[in-house]
Amino acid sequence: MEKIAVLVDTGSDIDLEKSKEFGIYLMPFYVNLDGEFYKEQEELKAEDFYKWIEKNEKLPKTSIPSPGELKEKFDQIKNDGFEKLIIITISKNFTGFYNLCSQMEYDGLEIAVIDSQSVALTSGLLAIYTKDLIKKGYEFKEIVEMVEDKKKESKIFFTIDTFKYIIAGGRVPKAFGKVGELLNIKPIVVCDPADGKYHIVKTCRGEKKVLKEMEKLANEYLGKIDKYYMIISNGGYKKGSEILEEKLKEFKDKSTLFLTSQIAPSLGANTGPGLFGFGFLPID
Repeated sequence: MEKIAVLVDTGSDIDLEKSKEFGIYLMPFYVNLDGEFYKEQEELKAEDFYKWIEKNEKLPKTSIPSPGELKEKFDQIKNDGFEKLIIITISKNFTGFYNLCSQMEYDGLEIAVIDSQSVALTSGLLAIYTKDLIKKGYEFKEIVEMVEDKKKESKIFFTIDTFKYIIAGGRVPKAFGKVGELLNIKPIVVCDPADGKYHIVKTCRGEKKVLKEMEKLANEYLGKIDKYYMIISNGGYKKGSEILEEKLKEFKDKSTLFLTSQIAPSLGANTGPGLFGFGFLPID
């Protein structure tokens, strides 16, 4: 059997605990708080990050690791006995990490870089799926092709509490945000693997209607699938994800693998606190 490792960036919401559980390597992104850079997951926890935003009422800057740090990670993976490496990144529309990995030259590892064209734990679910294919004994090139094909089936839907931060991040027009705040309109946003970008699929007035629409989306997509991994995530709004988890209990119980997560600071820096949603990855 080929010795194949899997690496994800921390924008995938694979935390230290999940990294150990599933045997997946992590490459931390950086977040700048008050002039100090912190490695998310390792030096900065998501809950502390969202508290900082609420206190300071602004979005911090984020950055990817340096080429030297990435090389050190490759050294570690090689020294751990691996011969091949599959890197799965969050959508290149939100980070330069995919481009960095694609441009790196490194002797001693055969490397494939996959743009998940998604964000948060749906990228992580793709990595878990990849690990499962490795365990089943598929060859390196087969796995890369299967994962490239499988990523097209992933979906993540989420809502945000306020347009304030997503406007500051340049994700929606300012005029739309002003109307949304005035009318208490909350969007349901999808990261579509067709283009790896955010799209507003529905707007609702109030959280109760958002939850009803998310139930409809779960029925529309998961009602047709027999086997799937599922996640429920939040960004500084645990209560929202708990309510959603109860609403989607039928689909949670049916899932082959169910996970919860907090949206990583590197993504939360574009949305702010008050986010919650669900995602899934159909499996074979």
